[in-house]
Amino acid sequence: MKTLLLIEDDPIMGESLVQRFELEGFEVRWCRRLSEASDALKGKLGAGFSAVISDVRLTDGLATQWFIGLADAQRALPWFFLTGYGSVNDAVATVRAGAREYLTKPFDIERLVTLVHEASSPATPAADEAVLGISPAMRHAEALVRKVARQRVSVLLTGESGVGKEVAAQLIHQWGDNARKGEFIAVNCVAVPETMMEAEFFGYEKNAFTGAARMHRGYLERADGGTLFLDEVGELPASMQAKLLRALQERSFFRLGSEKVTRSNFRIIAATNRDLHADMSAGTFREDLFYRLAVIRISLPPLRERPEDIRWLTERMLQQLAAEQGRPVAMSEAFLRDVMARTWKGNARELRSHLEEAIVMSEAGILDLPGPSAPTGPQPPTDGPFVPLHAMVEDAERRHIRSALERTGGSVMKTSELLGISRKTLWEKMKKLDMGPADKSGAGPT
Repeated sequence: MKTLLLIEDDPIMGESLVQRFELEGFEVRWCRRLSEASDALKGKLGAGFSAVISDVRLTDGLATQWFIGLADAQRALPWFFLTGYGSVNDAVATVRAGAREYLTKPFDIERLVTLVHEASSPATPAADEAVLGISPAMRHAEALVRKVARQRVSVLLTGESGVGKEVAAQLIHQWGDNARKGEFIAVNCVAVPETMMEAEFFGYEKNAFTGAARMHRGYLERADGGTLFLDEVGELPASMQAKLLRALQERSFFRLGSEKVTRSNFRIIAATNRDLHADMSAGTFREDLFYRLAVIRISLPPLRERPEDIRWLTERMLQQLAAEQGRPVAMSEAFLRDVMARTWKGNARELRSHLEEAIVMSEAGILDLPGPSAPTGPQPPTDGPFVPLHAMVEDAERRHIRSALERTGGSVMKTSELLGISRKTLWEKMKKLDMGPADKSGAGPT
């Protein structure tokens, strides 16, 4: 049952609203004073209210001024203000602070009921409408996503780079109650320098260290009431794993340079393309942190294991890209056959990159295969010793990485994202392929 907080000191108006919304299926908590409402928001039901309806002028103050001073998570609820003494300035200030509506009495009760219903029931796709994919494996994964969305448990998403782990995490946030109360804070654990991890995760006070010119709220604090998504969590160094575990257990931490405890109530979703069980056996990932993160585990299989999703994804991506570019895009049968025949080692991320490139190179928005051209790269000789397969594979990888480095101006971080692999994996491949910073590509890694 959805719970409504009503703040109204007029007994006739209050009773009328209670009766109407109880008929609409709400459980109504009626407060007659701001002090009483403040206690209700801080109490057990505080995080469970679906919406708030409040009169503006109450016996112990103006609700609009009180509202502006509330915590971000409390103001993130859908708030509806009712007043018989409306002013434009007051309405603008209240809406800017996060209120959903500011209604002047006499108001249309049917409109208020409709608005509250819409605000307290976030749109969720029909159960038979695929969002992650149409293959049985992705249907199963999506069913788990829907099931855990409204349960504030920790979720670990596993799968290769580019399979859609962040998309699944965003859906869990979007379909859950926390979507109305806080932000979705996404953190790529590889992208945060180890020396800055504690400051970025926990925040810091002004002058906590050289260069700290102002107070900074960290990822954990900014995710209060919402979702903290830790991508590539397996790359966290051991020192940070211990500090993060403690913060997750207690939902509290200290900003650098502060002795005051900061509390944050967030949902944790983590993702990795690593085998964390192997990492635990090797002693590089804490077992207690793993079980704290992996209350529910959802595995997303690679695209090559679910070929029925390739055409579905291609058509959806083309629709999105066409909308972004403001022009129609179509593909030839030959182009589609080529797409269906590929293995897509970089999964959906590689597929999207391929489609973006094809659109740029297309004529009149029609995606087709390029015409015949001269072969590039080393070709197997027609006589003499035959080139071993591993040498051909290494050369292909070397040329592909070099091309990606050129496209990103030599940025290792951007190149790893483009290739759908972690920064560490990219460095390991470059080392194996003898691709140093001064590689012939002319693009030095940064």
